[in-house]
Amino acid sequence: MIASCSTDLIHPSGPLAAAGAAANPDANLPFPPAGSSMTRSAFWLIPVLPLVLLSGCAQQRIANEDELGNKAALKAESFIGDARNALDDAEEAYSRAQAEDLEFFTPLHWQQINDAIRTARKEDVAGHDQATITASALVTTLLNNAMGFKDKISDRLASLLTQRQVLLDIRADKVLAKEFAKQDNRIRELASLLEAGKEKDINAEISDILSDMTTLERDTMLELHWRPAKKTLEKAEDEGVDDFAPETFKAASNLAKKTFDTISAQYIKRDECARIGHEALRAAQHALYIGRESEKIVNLDPDDAEQAALRFEDFLKQIGDALGAENLRYMALQDQTLALTQKAREMRNQLQKQIAADPERAAAAALEADMKKAENATATPKVDNTPDETIEINSISNPVEAGKAE
Repeated sequence: MIASCSTDLIHPSGPLAAAGAAANPDANLPFPPAGSSMTRSAFWLIPVLPLVLLSGCAQQRIANEDELGNKAALKAESFIGDARNALDDAEEAYSRAQAEDLEFFTPLHWQQINDAIRTARKEDVAGHDQATITASALVTTLLNNAMGFKDKISDRLASLLTQRQVLLDIRADKVLAKEFAKQDNRIRELASLLEAGKEKDINAEISDILSDMTTLERDTMLELHWRPAKKTLEKAEDEGVDDFAPETFKAASNLAKKTFDTISAQYIKRDECARIGHEALRAAQHALYIGRESEKIVNLDPDDAEQAALRFEDFLKQIGDALGAENLRYMALQDQTLALTQKAREMRNQLQKQIAADPERAAAAALEADMKKAENATATPKVDNTPDETIEINSISNPVEAGKAE
């Protein structure tokens, strides 16, 4: 971590300026002594800015730090007597530094930019125009210097930055935030070394970080597409319902294991991982709910059996009402199911014929039906029958499915 610089360093009355004044009595004057070829800006800036940059306020020094004081002094000369524009220029530079993500790419520069902009703002409020110009010039100078370093660092750490973007694309920074931050900090440390001009002997560290980031990519894909199924099966075990649906639970467990192995080996295949993960989750949910229903049936009292059969019949009737079928309660439950299936197939065949005969009219009718369905979905509150554990991670990878559960 980079230590923060003192915000009083570049004030004309600060400790460094006071030290300069002791060495040079003329330094107490508000302007250079007569006959001096030094401008009023350079009079203050040349002694002060290099001392700010070289004051040891950062654990590591920027490689070309010795040059920044003179560059900042020259920059400040263009703002003599115009502290307002100097600060505006610094604020614009600070905004660009944020947009360029210099906090990540050039952390040493970023720390000094932050120190300088805070000082410029503070001195502006205090009405110290010259100190405002001094600090503002340093902000813009540091930005320009940082941009050159950013290009070099981006080139030197290209493999790490490419893998970092891969991790961001799969939202590893959200899914496994702690692990992602660890690798991110390691990249920042390398960037700081490059800023300080210490480019030797970092190849081994780059390879090590890249290996860990690749492992993090795999782990993130497992967390997204395998973990939801795993947590659902664990919930079934915690509830003890796996004993009431052993075959279903075994099939779901086998699929979850296959999902783990597949994703571990093929984690770069995003669509395949999502597909098999979705299948594993649905199988796990099926096992959980079948186990729950089986437990209820096993534990039914004789007096409750009739009500259970009638509830199931009510479910079939709801489907029949939606299809416009007649009341089928006079039939056995299996026969009711077959009759509703036949009704649905007839409706589908009829719809297909209508589409073939008049595609445009059929498309318009379908659009109208979709609009009505959307209105009904908005008006009707959804019932949450899905355990929280099954949607916690899946909601990150599949917001649509998470929305259904909610």
